[in-house]
Amino acid sequence: MKFLPFFILFLANLLNAWAKDPDGAWRVAPQDHLDELIANAPVLKTEALCEPILTVRLGNTFVAPNPDGKTWKVLQIYFPQYGGPNTLVMMDLATGKVKVEETDRGFNFHLAPSVIAPDGRLFISILGKSMHQEICIYDPAKNEIQLNAIAMPEDIYGETHPMVLGPDGMIYCAGSGQDKAATVVQIDPRTGKTHSYGSVGPSHAPSGCWAYSLAVDERYAYVASGKVPWHLVALDRQTGKWETLATTAKVDGFIRVMRSNDGRSCMARIVGDEKDSSKEAESYWLVDGKLAPMTQPGEPPPKTIRSLSRPVPLPPRPEISVAAATPDVNGDATLWVRPAPPDAKAPAVDSDSGSAKISQDRKAADGAAPEIPNDAAMEAEGWKPFRYKVALYPQSIYRLTELPDGRLFGAAGAYEGNFIFDPKTGKSEHLGKIHLSQFATLVHDGKVWMSGYPSAPVYVFDPAKPWTAGQRVSGTQVMEDGSPASNPRRLAYLKESGAHKMYAAVAGGGKLWFGGRWYRTGAAGGLGWYDPRDGSSGGIWEPFSNYQINFMTSADNGKLLVISTHRISDPLLNKSKPEQGALFFLDTATGKLLGERVDPVMHAKGAGPILGVGGARVLGWTENPEEPQTSILYGVDAAARKLVWTKKLPFPFPVQIGSNQKEPWDFRLGPDGKVWSWARDRALFRINPTDGMIEVVGRLDKSGPIAFSGSDVYLGGSESLRRVADVLAH
Repeated sequence: MKFLPFFILFLANLLNAWAKDPDGAWRVAPQDHLDELIANAPVLKTEALCEPILTVRLGNTFVAPNPDGKTWKVLQIYFPQYGGPNTLVMMDLATGKVKVEETDRGFNFHLAPSVIAPDGRLFISILGKSMHQEICIYDPAKNEIQLNAIAMPEDIYGETHPMVLGPDGMIYCAGSGQDKAATVVQIDPRTGKTHSYGSVGPSHAPSGCWAYSLAVDERYAYVASGKVPWHLVALDRQTGKWETLATTAKVDGFIRVMRSNDGRSCMARIVGDEKDSSKEAESYWLVDGKLAPMTQPGEPPPKTIRSLSRPVPLPPRPEISVAAATPDVNGDATLWVRPAPPDAKAPAVDSDSGSAKISQDRKAADGAAPEIPNDAAMEAEGWKPFRYKVALYPQSIYRLTELPDGRLFGAAGAYEGNFIFDPKTGKSEHLGKIHLSQFATLVHDGKVWMSGYPSAPVYVFDPAKPWTAGQRVSGTQVMEDGSPASNPRRLAYLKESGAHKMYAAVAGGGKLWFGGRWYRTGAAGGLGWYDPRDGSSGGIWEPFSNYQINFMTSADNGKLLVISTHRISDPLLNKSKPEQGALFFLDTATGKLLGERVDPVMHAKGAGPILGVGGARVLGWTENPEEPQTSILYGVDAAARKLVWTKKLPFPFPVQIGSNQKEPWDFRLGPDGKVWSWARDRALFRINPTDGMIEVVGRLDKSGPIAFSGSDVYLGGSESLRRVADVLAH
C-alpha cells in the first residue's frame, strides 16, 4: 500500500502528459461534475473602491425668441445616458435669470431636431419608448417646457427624425414606419392636431429605414429615405400620393434634401445612382414634386416659395459658446453668450430651426497646449457668462484593461470618457471625453489604441502624458481631438472597411487590425487596419457581407489574424445567409485572407469569442444550438486552419452572439496564462489552454470586464470599480 501514492502521482503525470501530448497534438482532458463545481463555488468577497466616472453628457443647445422680438432664451440639455433623466437649463438673455429643471427617465433628447413655430414657441422632437417620436414644447413667454405635449400618431418612429416648418405654418416630421418605409406627419402648432400621411416611399425591408432629411414647399414634402438603398421621395400633400424621384445603389449612395439658405427654395444632393454607384454628387432643384438639374453655381431657382409671416419676429441670433458648458467634478458649468451687435439685422428669411449658433473653434493651433482661459478677456469682448450647477451621475464601466506601468485604464459608455486607476495609491482620475463610444481597446507599444463608434475612428492615447483632448484652450477654443497636440489623438477613420462600429482590435505584422460591423448602410462585417509606422490605413468588407465581425485574435507570433464572425442576411451583395458563423484567417504579412474557413459548431449563430493561447493555437467558446442549456469550448489550429477538439460545457453561453458587447462580461488571458471568463450565476472561472480544464474560482454579486494587478482581480460592469483580493495567490 505504501506505493499507492506514488502510483497515483504516476497516473496523474501520465494524464497530464497525454493532455499536452509530446507528439505535438493538442487534446482536451475529460472533466466531470463541472456543474456541481459551479453550484458549490465559494462566494468571493468584493470590495467597491470608487465610482471612477461621475459626470453628465452635454446635449443640444436651443434658442427661442422672447415675446419682445428683440432677445432670446437659451435652453441647454444635459443627460447621463440616452433616455435621461435630463437636466434642462433655461437662460433668459433679457434678464440674465437661470432656471434649472430635471426630468424623469424616458425622455430621449437624441439627435433632437427643433422648429421655432410662427408664434415663437419652440417645438422639439425627441424619442420615447421603442424610438417613437414625441414632441416637447418650450414656451419662452412662460419659460416653461411641456414634455410629450402632442399626441403623435403611432406610425412614426426613428432614430433620425427630421422636423421642418412649412411655408403654410405647419410643422412636418419624418420618420420610419413599421413596414420599414418612411412616413410623414403634419402638426398644426396652433391646435396641436396631427395628420399622418402613412407610408411614404418604398420599403427598405429587410434593411431598416431612416428618414435622414426633409424639405417642404407649398404642396410637396421631400424625404431622403435611407440607406439600403437611398430613395428620394416626393409626397403630394394634397392628394396623399407619393413618387420616387431617385434611387441610389445599395453601396456608396447618398441623398440629402434641404431648404436653401434664404429659405425660398428646396434642393437635393444625390451621390451615385442605381446603375452607377461611383457617380459624383449632383445638385438639383426640387420644384412641383420633380427634380430639376442645377446647371451652374449661383443660378436662381426655377420657382420660389412664399415667405412665412411671423407674429413674433426672429431677431439676430446670439453667439453661444459651450467650451465651458460641460460641468466639472463639482457639477459647475458655464454657458457663454454674446448678443448680436445693436446694428445687426435679422436676415430676410431666418432659419426656422431652434438649434443655437455655436461659436466654438475646436481646432487649436498645432502644438498648442491647454492654458488657463481668460474669462475677463471674454467679458471685455462682450461675452456674458451664465453659471449654474448640473446633477452628475456615476457611469457604468464598459471596458477595463491594464497599462504597462501597472495602472488600470477604463472606459464608460455613452461617450463619457476614460479613467485611470492606480492600484498602488488607490486613486482614480476621470481623464476626459472624446467623441468615441469605445468598444475596441488595444495596448500596444506602451500606448492605448481605441476604436468603436461612430464611423470606426482610430485613437491613440499616451498614458505617460496628460490628457488634453476636449479641454478648453482659451476663450471659445477647445482642443480638437484630431490636432497633433491632442492626447488622445484621432488618427484616422477606417472608411474602406465600411464599418461604423469596431468591436475588436489586435496587432500583427506591424499593423493594428480592427473588426466590426456596418450600421444603417447594411449589417456587413468590416475589417480595417492602421499602420503606426507611416500612418496609412485601409480595409475590406466584401468577404464579410454576410458575416459580421465580433472578435479577433492573433496567432503564430502575429503572422495570422483569426477573425470570429456570426452569420447575417446580406442585402448588399445578395449572398445567401450562412448556416453558421465562421472563423476567417488572414496573413498579416500580405494582408490577404486565406482561402480556408473553419465552422467550429454547426448551426451556431456565431463562432463566439476567441483567444490565441500560444503558437498557432486558438481557444474559442460559443453556443450549442442542439442543447441550448449547454455551450461548446473548442480549440483550433490556426496554421492548419483546422478544428482540433470540442468540449461540451454544462451551462449556456452567457451572452448573446452578435450583441453590442455592452454586457458585464469578459473572455481574456490572465497573467497566469489561463483564459478567464464568466459562467451562469456570475461564476468566475479560468481555463487551462493546454488541456481545456476549467477551474471555478468563485461566485460574485455581479460579473464584468476583468483586469489584474498583483494577485488581485479588478472588475468593471457596474458604476463602481470593484476588487477581489488575493485571487491569484491561491
